[in-house]
Amino acid sequence: MKEIKNIFNVYDPIILGVILLLLIWSIVNVYSATYFEYSTKLFIKQIIFSVVAMLIILFMPFLDYRKLLNLSPYMYVGGILLLIAVMIFGKEMLGAKRWIKLGFFLFQPSELMKFIMIVLTSHVLDDKRKIGIKETMFVLFLALIPVLLIKKQPDLGTALMVLLPVLVIIFTAGLPKRYMIGLITFIIVASPLIWTKLHKYQKERIIAFLNPEADPYGSAYQIIQSKIAIGSGQLTGKGFLEGTQSKLQFLPEQHTDFIFATIGEEWGFIGSVFVIVLYLILGLRILYWGNKVKHIGAKYVCFGAAGLITLQAFINIAMNTGLAPVVGIPLPFVSYGGTSLLTFSLIIGLVLGVIADYKNSDIHF
Repeated sequence: MKEIKNIFNVYDPIILGVILLLLIWSIVNVYSATYFEYSTKLFIKQIIFSVVAMLIILFMPFLDYRKLLNLSPYMYVGGILLLIAVMIFGKEMLGAKRWIKLGFFLFQPSELMKFIMIVLTSHVLDDKRKIGIKETMFVLFLALIPVLLIKKQPDLGTALMVLLPVLVIIFTAGLPKRYMIGLITFIIVASPLIWTKLHKYQKERIIAFLNPEADPYGSAYQIIQSKIAIGSGQLTGKGFLEGTQSKLQFLPEQHTDFIFATIGEEWGFIGSVFVIVLYLILGLRILYWGNKVKHIGAKYVCFGAAGLITLQAFINIAMNTGLAPVVGIPLPFVSYGGTSLLTFSLIIGLVLGVIADYKNSDIHF
């Protein structure tokens, strides 16, 4: 625990306010999305998850974030062991083995790897204002191990989200443009090989995105129903608990990956824009502090956090509106799910720890 000189300097009110609004919005819409299908069971769980998430966010700024960065190699090893444990002892649902059952709670270690990779990458690149190909390849190698383990579950969406903040940090760490261009070129050239390694259902989702009318009752069903739900909400929505696509169970996963479609149907364009604006404010505020703090590792924490939260939100919303293939990732702080919510709370708590440390320092240059 570190000494805080002024309790009012611990929390950034804008970040904390946005998170509170997102959590409240989550509870309201999870209740609506599960009202008929699950009664109040998942709604009550989401309240519990949200309370625990807020406790994490409020407590973490009192920890020394530098010590957490130093502990990141041990976190990484622990995270890899948990991913291996999932392969051996994990609970299988809908053809995927991604969870470890802990009483009433299904723990998903792959979600936790998002937090671990932000901390580890920030630690490895700490004190490096400019990085080269050696540091880049080392960080990408470290990221590749959990990405491959998660892909085997199979969970391509989460695997990509684990890699995403690492790429954001690399690109903001001063990597020369020629290496960025080379990396992008490599991904494009390797795309045919990547395609051959995808599972059948993953290929079908990409095809459904490109041509949803080809299989409207199969692989494209989710995209079509989501677009119908959002479009039917029009400007102000059908009203709380009045959505038909979600309540009559035309829309699959309306409380998890497709909760944005539930929001669009019941709260309309205004409610949808409200959510998008909250993510933009949150991302820009974290970036503001990332540019302001002096410690290099702290900067990378902020850049990785802002990149992950805003880009994952954007991809999820694009997926709901038919602008991206269905990749099965939750909407941060809003979708139902304990591990995802607690992971993003750890990330925000770490960011607040960085901000608190800066605000309580005696001298700023």
